[in-house]
Amino acid sequence: MASPERDIAQIEVLLRQLSREYDLYLCGQQRIPPEKTEKELQALVGIYASRPIQNSTLSFRYNSLVARYNALKTVWSRRTREREEGRGGLARVPRPPAGDKPTAPPAHSRRPGEYLASEPQHEQRHLTQFYETYRKLREQAGESVGKLTPEAFQKALADRIAQIKREQRCPAVLVRVVSENGKTRIVAKPFRRGAHKEGAEP
Repeated sequence: MASPERDIAQIEVLLRQLSREYDLYLCGQQRIPPEKTEKELQALVGIYASRPIQNSTLSFRYNSLVARYNALKTVWSRRTREREEGRGGLARVPRPPAGDKPTAPPAHSRRPGEYLASEPQHEQRHLTQFYETYRKLREQAGESVGKLTPEAFQKALADRIAQIKREQRCPAVLVRVVSENGKTRIVAKPFRRGAHKEGAEP
């Protein structure tokens, strides 16, 4: 007989696993989407879709997990579509000709591991690319990525960018992934045309 408590715990495990597998797939380290894990998750979720859970604590936990899964599924679908259309990679943006200064700093990944941020809340694609680069470099360095999630990472980075812009009164912030002595970290500094001031890590 099915145990709601055991099944909900398994849903949580599968959701974490699915998130990791999608990260690998979307950054090109896994060739096919994680269909097997997703089918297992959907099967467990479906058991309680039409069967009420009497325990209110378990019911709340189940509904929270399902809501999180649905939100992630929307993100995964969009990013998979972008990947298939060739828009999900870390593209190089041509440098403007010498002497041709832009009127405002462009918000893009100038190269993998570097991100010139102006309004992160409107630059989801670039935040996602930067996260994927950061995660990949941590994995290559042998550092743990088990607790690293796109949502928490992107929120922390956006908050740090907003803080630097506010304190330094600059239009944009240049953030870079730096690997030194087996440690991966992010360095952020204010961006001003014609002048650069050192910033701090987020």
